[in-house]
Amino acid sequence: MQRFLIVTSMIFLQLFNGGNMKKVVILLFLLVSLQMFGQVEQSSETYNNLGLPTFYYELLNYKDQNSSLTRVDVFVQVPFNSLQFIKDGSGFKAEYTVSVSVYSKEKESLLTEKLWNEKISSQEFDQTHSRSNFNLSLKSFSLQPGEYVFVISVEDKDSRKKSSYDAKFAVKQFENPVDVSDILFIGNKMAVNGKEKIFPNISKIVSTSEGKLSVYAEVYADSNTLVLMKYFISSKDKKTIVEKTSEKDLQKGINHIALETDSLVLPLDNYIFTLTIDDMNSSKKVSSSKTFFSRIEGVPPTITNVDKAIAQLIYLASTAELDSIKEAKNSAERLERFLNFWKTKDPNKATPENEAFNEYYRRVEYANVHFSHYTEGWKSDMGMVYIILGAPNSVDRHPFEYDSKPYEIWEYYQINRQFIFVDSTGFGDYRLTTPFYNDLDHYR
Repeated sequence: MQRFLIVTSMIFLQLFNGGNMKKVVILLFLLVSLQMFGQVEQSSETYNNLGLPTFYYELLNYKDQNSSLTRVDVFVQVPFNSLQFIKDGSGFKAEYTVSVSVYSKEKESLLTEKLWNEKISSQEFDQTHSRSNFNLSLKSFSLQPGEYVFVISVEDKDSRKKSSYDAKFAVKQFENPVDVSDILFIGNKMAVNGKEKIFPNISKIVSTSEGKLSVYAEVYADSNTLVLMKYFISSKDKKTIVEKTSEKDLQKGINHIALETDSLVLPLDNYIFTLTIDDMNSSKKVSSSKTFFSRIEGVPPTITNVDKAIAQLIYLASTAELDSIKEAKNSAERLERFLNFWKTKDPNKATPENEAFNEYYRRVEYANVHFSHYTEGWKSDMGMVYIILGAPNSVDRHPFEYDSKPYEIWEYYQINRQFIFVDSTGFGDYRLTTPFYNDLDHYR
């Protein structure tokens, strides 16, 4: 907390010396309320729904060479900032428990389960708050082909906080003379004991700065054969963006396939990677597809449209700053100006995370999820107040009053203010009735 107040004070002095008192007030509340707990937003389920999961998981089908069962690999990737680290000697440690339960298709019976403990340590305090650092674990299950429900849970041993995901999953049957496993995206490669080891990208988030996409798959062949192997990347509306075809001689058994695309420049969006194997002897074709997400390094994952994200700066950026960003010559320059704007707001440049950047757009997304009605939530009165001030300390709701229209009262103790929202139409469209710094239009 002491470190947080020092950083906040430095930002305050920087802005104060610049003479922009209005933005001082907004940014102070943006940062200070990171430490607050309000009734509007405090649930891990809500946090997960904002595109920021407490952990990532991946389920992958592989052929079991020794039986008729299918091997299902379960990866669980937990970012450091999802855990509670405690002081341990000269560093910091965190411990958590992972459980993976496999249920029948309708979840009426538990078929098998695995539970294990993970312990991680860090010498640097700043790293314990980073989402870029994570711990990865793997467990495998041998299952009959069919439909299942996997329940993956992670519980922090110190805070006792628990997060779970239910995943419907089809265990694949490998029955063709030539067949292919599920696709695994590769995060990076490293030499370990003289052998190259691959580290998977479980989040399936690909940074545009990386330039290339690396994937791994297994191709199974009953005998030596020649195949036509093709991969292509398509947009979410199924338009092909990249396509490459080559011939490959497969050996009987397992063929390990590592593919790397040429340099890519993909706009921020969701995409599909598909690998097809065309057996030239049997004329049978098999394929495997996987969705991935192209993201800009350092940009919060909730941002899917840069131009909209720029428009959403209206509550923080001045008119001159917004005009400067919007008047850029092209999209690349506009993005650069947008990122430079947020670099000036980074409360701690020594860490890879820009806490103010992440928090601002987390609030924007929260507003869109909870306050959208006739318009997007970030444009609503509730959205505006929430984005600028964060979660209120207290919310007093009156949805069914006999002698008045539905209304809510939001209390902010640190500024001794309350804001009243009234639903005059009766259709959930709550409007602010109290003045906001006597300058509401400025923030619109």
